[in-house]
Amino acid sequence: MGDDFPRVLFITPHAFNKATGGGITFSNLFDGWPSDRIATAHTDPEPTTGDVCTNYFVLGAEEFDLAAPFAMARRAIGRAAVAGGPSGPTATFPATDASGPPPALPGEKRAVLRSALIRSAARVLGDGLPERVVLSDRLCKWIEAFEPDVLYTILGSNGMMRLVREVRDRYKVPVVVHFMDDWMSSYHRGGLLGPAMRREMVALVQDAVQGARTCLGISPAMCEAFSHRFGRPFEVFQNTIDVSRWARMAKGRRVSGSPADIVYAGSIFPNAQLESLVDCCRAVAALDDSGIAATLTISSPSGQAGRYRDRLAIHPSIQITDTIRDDEAFFHRIAAADLLLLPVNFSRQSIRFIRYSMPTKVPAYLAVGTPIFAYGPRETAQMRYAEREGWAFTLSERNADALVEKLKNALCDEGARARVSAAAMTAASRHHDAATVRARFRDMLRVAAGKECGVSA
Repeated sequence: MGDDFPRVLFITPHAFNKATGGGITFSNLFDGWPSDRIATAHTDPEPTTGDVCTNYFVLGAEEFDLAAPFAMARRAIGRAAVAGGPSGPTATFPATDASGPPPALPGEKRAVLRSALIRSAARVLGDGLPERVVLSDRLCKWIEAFEPDVLYTILGSNGMMRLVREVRDRYKVPVVVHFMDDWMSSYHRGGLLGPAMRREMVALVQDAVQGARTCLGISPAMCEAFSHRFGRPFEVFQNTIDVSRWARMAKGRRVSGSPADIVYAGSIFPNAQLESLVDCCRAVAALDDSGIAATLTISSPSGQAGRYRDRLAIHPSIQITDTIRDDEAFFHRIAAADLLLLPVNFSRQSIRFIRYSMPTKVPAYLAVGTPIFAYGPRETAQMRYAEREGWAFTLSERNADALVEKLKNALCDEGARARVSAAAMTAASRHHDAATVRARFRDMLRVAAGKECGVSA
């Protein structure tokens, strides 16, 4: 059986986990892969899981760090922040995330001050800093001991892309590149370092795509657009789930409870869904105040949701909880809900970044048959998918009054709820079932690795 699976070296900023969209997607695509035939080198701060991969290499300062002047600045910031209060959790000087610090907790004054200094620096310098990358002896020995057949990557920062290129060139290993969103259109567009960082990024992406054996996208819209952009074919692979397992949790009837139980599950980023999620919070509060009893539970990684608590938890009907990391508990929760939210921002910046993306939560939302409410601009792939196949109530304009009315209809129209639910479950089976997607994913990697294809699933 093991010979059916190529030995995959995964180099990534986001590894296997049960919390982030990328971590969940990778875990589901590689589910069933022999653990001795996958090895992951990563910089992910999220705790990794061992159900898919057990061979991890954490890229440390020896291999991956800021360029010397900026590493020195980071240390200086750490020293300057000591006077801010007692020690708290260690803050990093991020290469790409300038969205702000986590919420202050007692005893975290030092971390908050350090984060404020980081944000100020990011506004001046831009959303990325030059990085130093080294193929250390430690990393080389680890790669050589594994003997990869193929390198799979989602790329990342300029430093991560240089690392991928160096491994590719040194070990002559074929590469599969997988894009999750159109970050190239958004990154490095401001700050003093932006122009130089952007020129390097464009060159590195072009080199990675043209040098790859196979290129993948997260949605059909992305694959079509990127095929034109780069002049080569892209294949679609996104999150996949065991439809037959989770569809059994679907409710028999689609009548909303009282209060109606509305759920948003997933990440919260300012350049993706934050503003539209804030709109939904205001609409749920207005519904509840008007006599349509409703609650909204936002289940998101605590470090993300906590940053925006003051904008989201604006009413007693709104509750913020941590991500549900257990699969059974997660699917039970979304299946029990009366309505699932799928928001995406309307700003031009957000559309540029997320227009071709497909949220990890979509297959799970679809499989359990809970009615979905999709709110965002029609320019995004997720909204077009929902409208084309009818698996969600949709609102594609930013209008507060219309949002309240559409949410009310999504909760109260039993016939429409039944139609949306049925369409969702059909879409899950047709497009996202692991029974077919995983076999196709494995065969794609086997072909990229130069192995014989055609082994039965």
